[in-house]
Amino acid sequence: MTQVIEDRSYGIDQASYQNSNISAYPGAKFTIVKTTEGLDYQNPKAVAQVASAKQTGIPVGGYHYAHFSADSNQAVKEANYAIKVAKNIGIPVGALFACDWEEGSGNYTKGGYEASADAILAFMDTVATAGYKPLLYSGKALLTSNVHTKKITDKYGDCLWIAYYKVEGRQDTADFNWFPTMDHVAIWQFADNWKGMDIDGNITVKKLELKSVASKPKVAPTKTSTQERTWTDVQGMTWHAEDGTFITGGAINLRWGASTESMLITTLPAGSVVKYNAWARDSAGRVWLQQPRGSNHYGYLVGRVGNDAWGTFK
Repeated sequence: MTQVIEDRSYGIDQASYQNSNISAYPGAKFTIVKTTEGLDYQNPKAVAQVASAKQTGIPVGGYHYAHFSADSNQAVKEANYAIKVAKNIGIPVGALFACDWEEGSGNYTKGGYEASADAILAFMDTVATAGYKPLLYSGKALLTSNVHTKKITDKYGDCLWIAYYKVEGRQDTADFNWFPTMDHVAIWQFADNWKGMDIDGNITVKKLELKSVASKPKVAPTKTSTQERTWTDVQGMTWHAEDGTFITGGAINLRWGASTESMLITTLPAGSVVKYNAWARDSAGRVWLQQPRGSNHYGYLVGRVGNDAWGTFK
C-alpha cells in the first residue's frame, strides 16, 4: 500500500505525555509516534497512539530517542531494539522512522563531527535495511555545529526533520519567513504548542510517498489488577509496580536502562536515597529498581543480587 503525505501537510509527533486518541489533534494529516529510548524504554501509549492513527487513516511513523552519542556499535544495537518495538506495536514497514538525536537524557552531542555522523548513519542504515524510511530529527544549530550532516544527506537525500521555532509557545501556522535554511529538509517542526494543543507542530516541505506493509501489534497493553500491576518489556523482563525507598549500602551505578550494558548516568555513593516505583529480576538474578527522573525518563540500578541486598529497603 502506498500512502502519500502531500507537501505543506501539517502533522504532529506523540510521546507518552500526549493523548492516545488522534482525534484530540484536529488538522493533523500525519503523526510520528515515539517508540523507544536507548536500549530499554518503550512508550507505554505507543500501541494505542499507532492504532488510533491507523483507524483514522492518516500515515503513522515512529521515532527513537538516541542514547548512542557518537558510538556506532551502540547505534546499531539501539536501532535493532527500536525496529523490533516498531514492528511489534504496528508501525508499518515502509513508514517513516526517525532517529531523534539531541543533547540530554543520556545522549552526548560533542563526540566529534565525523564520529557523530557515522553513528547516526549506522542507526539509519539499520532502519533502512529493515524496510523503513529513515529520518534524522534534530535542531538546526546542533547539527550545524556537531555533525557532518552532508555525509548523511549525501546518502539519504531529503531525510532531515528539523526543529526550528519562530517563538516558544502557541503557533497555528508555519511562517516560512522563519524556515531553517538547510538542504534536504523533509519535515520542519515549527512549533512546540501547535494551535494551543500542547503538542509539537510539524509541516512537510516535500511530498512524501511511503510504500508500507501493514503489521499487526504484538505487544499487549499493561495488565492491571486490584492486587498488583505487572508488565513485560521487550527484553522479556517482568516488572512489578512498587513504590519504595532504597538506601545504597555502597557505590552503585545508576544507568539509563536495566542492563549492565546500558549507558551510565552516574555512580551513586553509599548512603544515597533512591525512590523507586517498580522492580524486575533479570536472568542473572539481579533485581533492578526503576527510579522516576521526570519528563517520563527513568534511571535503573541494582538493589539486590540473588538474596543479597546491596542496601536497605524501606
